[in-house]
Amino acid sequence: MRLSLDDSGQRFVVRGFTNTSVRVNQYELTQSFLLTPAQLIPDLPLHAVADLQSSHLSQLRIDDPEVLIIGTGLRTQRASAAVQAEFLRAGIGIEFMDTGAACRTYTVLASELRRVSLLVLLPAESQT
Repeated sequence: MRLSLDDSGQRFVVRGFTNTSVRVNQYELTQSFLLTPAQLIPDLPLHAVADLQSSHLSQLRIDDPEVLIIGTGLRTQRASAAVQAEFLRAGIGIEFMDTGAACRTYTVLASELRRVSLLVLLPAESQT
């Protein structure tokens, strides 16, 4: 799906997505990544919600987000209650969505100049 909202001066913008990749600016990403309006952290070693641990909090809080949106593939999956609680204790809202919904929601929030981050988890088998 192609997205076409105004980028509102963002350095990195989600331009489209499929079941196995996300296009950010001109880059076709096929491995898990973290995105903020100002930074793209590609090739994260996380491939599923089960990989997400409380210890990842420091890596995922770049640019001081008020909310972290996590795209979990074709279906919405949630991390353990302990992981979710750790983010909430740090003052970061955490939302789990299928990847399409996550990309769309991130795009809207980023265009509103909200402090938002997008973590997209792509399975290891989609890597080439």
